[in-house]
Amino acid sequence: MIMTIRFIRSFVAVLAFCLTLLLPATYGFSQEAAKAPDDTGQEIDRYCTNITDKAADARYAMQTRELQQLREDIDSRIELLDAKRQEYEVWLKRRDEFIDKAEDSLVGIISKMRPDAAAAQMALLGDEAAAALLLKLNPRVSSVILNEMPPEKSSKLARVIVGSRVVTTKERTAQ
Repeated sequence: MIMTIRFIRSFVAVLAFCLTLLLPATYGFSQEAAKAPDDTGQEIDRYCTNITDKAADARYAMQTRELQQLREDIDSRIELLDAKRQEYEVWLKRRDEFIDKAEDSLVGIISKMRPDAAAAQMALLGDEAAAALLLKLNPRVSSVILNEMPPEKSSKLARVIVGSRVVTTKERTAQ
């Protein structure tokens, strides 16, 4: 951005210089310029033409440098994002392993509890968590626990369990 401003300022300065050379010849401020207006005009035109190519080349080079810098910045950010993504994947894997171990141990604990105590504990859990635990338990133990729960809670859990299974069209027509 700073390079662009500098370039524009220098370009304006060169343009102003070219115009100052043209003004005296055009308006008769200089007697020498009035005597040979074609020579001065041709020199100015040649000078401005030569400068224009160099200015365009400088502008393109500056834009190329800026694009390269932006590309490098984007590449470094992509590398940072990839590193973060890998870090999150490792964390998620560890979390999933922990949850699997915790669920297995919780299933074991609940299956060994008295049905009324297990029902009281599961009634306090969220519906999805309680339904998942009931699905992992032995059907005989699950039915006793559901029997011990308040009817509203057991019906909610039954709806969650039924809703979690995808029923195919073939099964619907058979019912």
